[in-house]
Order: sequence, then C-alpha cells, then structure tokens
Amino acid sequence: MAVPDSFDDIVVGAGTAGAVVAARLSEDGARRVALIEAGPHYATRERTPDDLLNGNAMSLARHGWGLSARLTASRRTAFPQGKVTGGSSAVGNTVVIRPTPADLDEWAALGNPAWSWEEALPRLRAIEDDLDFGADPHHGTGGPIPVRRWRPEELTTVQRLFLDGCLEAGHPHAADHNHPLSTGVGPIPSNRRDARERVSTAMAYLWPAAGRPNLTIVPDALADRVLIDGDGVARGVRVLADGATYDLRARRIVLAAGAIGSPAVLLRSGVGPAGRLSELGIPVRADLPGVGEGLVDQPRIGVFLTPRPGAADRSASTGQIVLRTTGPAPAGEAERFNDMYYAMVNHFNLAHHFPRLREAAGVDGVFGIMAVVRRPHSRGRVTLASADPRAAPRIDLGYLTDPRDHGLFAEAVRTCWRLANSAGIGARAERVVALDERTVDDEELLREYVETVVDTAFNPAGTLRMGPAGDPGAVVDQFGAVRGVAGLYAADASVMPSMVCANIALTTVLIGERIAEALRGDPS
Repeated sequence: MAVPDSFDDIVVGAGTAGAVVAARLSEDGARRVALIEAGPHYATRERTPDDLLNGNAMSLARHGWGLSARLTASRRTAFPQGKVTGGSSAVGNTVVIRPTPADLDEWAALGNPAWSWEEALPRLRAIEDDLDFGADPHHGTGGPIPVRRWRPEELTTVQRLFLDGCLEAGHPHAADHNHPLSTGVGPIPSNRRDARERVSTAMAYLWPAAGRPNLTIVPDALADRVLIDGDGVARGVRVLADGATYDLRARRIVLAAGAIGSPAVLLRSGVGPAGRLSELGIPVRADLPGVGEGLVDQPRIGVFLTPRPGAADRSASTGQIVLRTTGPAPAGEAERFNDMYYAMVNHFNLAHHFPRLREAAGVDGVFGIMAVVRRPHSRGRVTLASADPRAAPRIDLGYLTDPRDHGLFAEAVRTCWRLANSAGIGARAERVVALDERTVDDEELLREYVETVVDTAFNPAGTLRMGPAGDPGAVVDQFGAVRGVAGLYAADASVMPSMVCANIALTTVLIGERIAEALRGDPS
C-alpha cells in the first residue's frame, strides 16, 4: 500500500458522511487528510459501474458488506450497507427528505444545542442544489447535493393512482416534502439531476476534490482499530490491505464507518463496555457502556400484490410518490409530526426485499404500498463476535421488543390496505400476497402477519449517540468527540441521539458537514 504513513486527519469510512468530512477537511491545503474505505473508489463517471449510477434500483449485493441481522426473536434478515466510496448513498434509494424541525429541536433539548433547527436550516440550505424550489427561502441552490422531484409525466400508472387515492382519502397535496411544514402526499425529493442518475456523496464531494495533493483516498483497506496510546490519545489507525497490516499515523482520527461499522471499530480499539471487551480479550482503553447500544432502525411493512402483465414497470424507479402523515400515538404519548411514511412501490425483487413473502407470492417480483415506521420504540445493539476485523459484527435490530410497536405496525398495514383498495391499485394485481380482509380485521392474525413480514428499511442510527457530560449512555459530545480518548471523533449516523422522521441520508450528510465545520475550527 503505497501511501504516506502520517497525516493530520484520518477519516475512517468514505460513506454518506465520511466523504463529506474528508472533502471539507481537505479544503484546507495545509491539512494532510487520508480517507480509508473498505470498498472500491470510482474516481470518475466513466469508471463508475452502472449499478451505482442507476438511481432507479438499489444495488444491495454487488457493492455491499454482505451483512445479516437478527430482526426479531425468531427471524434474521439480510442487512445491506454500502461498501464503496459514497457508502449507502451510492447504493440505496435516492430519497433525500430532511429531518423535521421537531426532530432537530429534540436533539438540542437532549443537551446538543448546536443541532437545533435554527442552527441546522442554513446548513441544510448550503447542502442543497434544489432544482425545483431553490428560490424559496427555506431552500438553497449551488450546494453539492442536487434535489429533484418527479414530474407528473414521469409517473407510472400505479403512482398516479396512489396519488389520486391519497388525495381522495383527504390527505393534502405536498409539492415540497422538504418544506418544514409540509405533510401529505407528493413527489419524492431525490438526489439526482435527471430522471435516472444517482448522485452519491462520493460523486458530490470526492469527485470535485480529485487532484488535491493533500487528500489521499485509500480504497480496499479495512480498518481494524484505532491506535490509542497508554495516555489515552488516539495516534493512528491499523488497516488491512493487500494481504498485509499497516499502521497509519495522524494527529486526529474521525470514525465515519456508519452506525454498524463505527461502533465495531471502537470496540476493537478497546473503547466500549469494559466487561464485554474483557470477554473478547481486548484491552480496555475507555469504559464507555453506550458503545454499540441504542441501535434504532426504521422498520417497513405493507401490502404487496402480484402484478397483472404490464402493471409493474421494472424500468421505473422503485418509488416516486410518498405520503407523509402523523400516526396515532400510543396511550399517554404525544403525536409526532410526520412519523409515518407510505410509498407506492413500482416493483420489488423479493430476493432482496421482504424475503419471507417470496414463497407465498410464488413469483420474484411484486408491487404495492409500503409503510415505514419512522419512530419505532424498540432498540437493538451492535456487538462483536470476534476481535478479528474480518469477522462481521453482530447486529440485533431488536424489532418488536417494545410492545408499543405492534400497534404502530398493525395500523400501518390497515392504512396500506385502505389505500390499496381506495386507489384502485388492486385492479392491476392478480392477487394480494399473504393478506386478506379477514386478516386485516383480526388482531391476532394481523399480529402474525406483522411478525412474519416486517423487514428493515436500512436506516440504522444511534449506536454512538451524542449527549452532554453526565449522560451515562452518551459516547460523544455534540461535535463528535469520543469521551475518554483525546483526538478521536465520530461523524456519521451513529451519533444521532434520536431517530428522525425521514430516511437518514440527508441528516447524515448534515452530520458530516456540521462536524467537519467544527473540526476545521479546532487546530488540535
């Protein structure tokens, strides 16, 4: 591995946030920055494979880690995460919905005042190049991330039916899902400049940074651990590349390997729950019980149909129209604005989505209405199976461990059922898969359907959550500094102190921008 062995900053992980952090830090020409990525780096559009350019389909296998997760007490599932520069922004759905003001004000109320909506809005505007509402004071133009919404003429037939059905059901039209007060049904904001091509953070941030002599991108290099001296100072990173082990040194280390990867690196470095580390024979550098705990992931469920010939357009984007609405709160709790998300799905390959339905469907492809529960109550954790960095971490999503979630999922299915019928979508199907009116009306049968079908929407967060001094579960402060280890930071979805009512992509870009901004002002 022919790279320098000493830097000012090493960023571990070139994903949705890591690409942002490395690009922003390297804008300072006097700062030597290394960006370590376990997957490949495609430096130009011409070198980029089509599965990464094609925003109309997720690339869940070719550029992924091959992870699996414990979903419920009785089920496991594939858990795709991007293994390429750009991370999951390079392989996932091109949905860029902002967090709500209530989401970020909650972060501030939890002891992280730098993350209030008032603080975040100008930064969100600077991130955007909004192709539709850039003149609106809530939006921005000229930023690195394009935001484009689906045009009426681009919608498939089932998307138009879904839009009309939601409007007929009384939901308001939402032309701009990224307006802070927006709720209702309308086109998905997408990180594209046209109807097809995905723009990942690698494309948006690393391509413009190409050629900077102070930025070294190190692809195909697996981060083993952070090197922490006996005085509790992070001094470098050990990586595996080309069949050998290398130690890269730096004055500061930034973990941006995601909500799964960053806690795994920390644990291998000896930072985490002391008892668990000792069981694995890992010397304890900092006893932080919160490392890997509090994993929150957004579950999805829905009503799926086998299509009549021509009903499922596999050349179209997976989704184009979404309904964001406020669901009923459990007894004694306040409602949370826009905590429910319903999407008309043009096509799903059951080899990668909702695999438990494959046998019941009798076909590989379905379409239908999917619900995502944005604010589940259940929590999971990330732990290590081994200190070997080549061993996948243990991921326990903890779905349905909180009984309140059963009611949320049941109501989501009933809403999907009503919309599928009221929108006339059912007329384009041969049959509904594994669901009928009797099941929808029967609490026990519906509970069984939920437990059998519920799956992940691939939005993990919260495993190194930020919080103020004195919060025993907090791992980092509001600017990502890891407690108990000098010179070590985290900057990705792992630091989120609570889940947002959106997919996490744009929030994760915001995290990269905000923490990079703080690090640029910190010479240490």
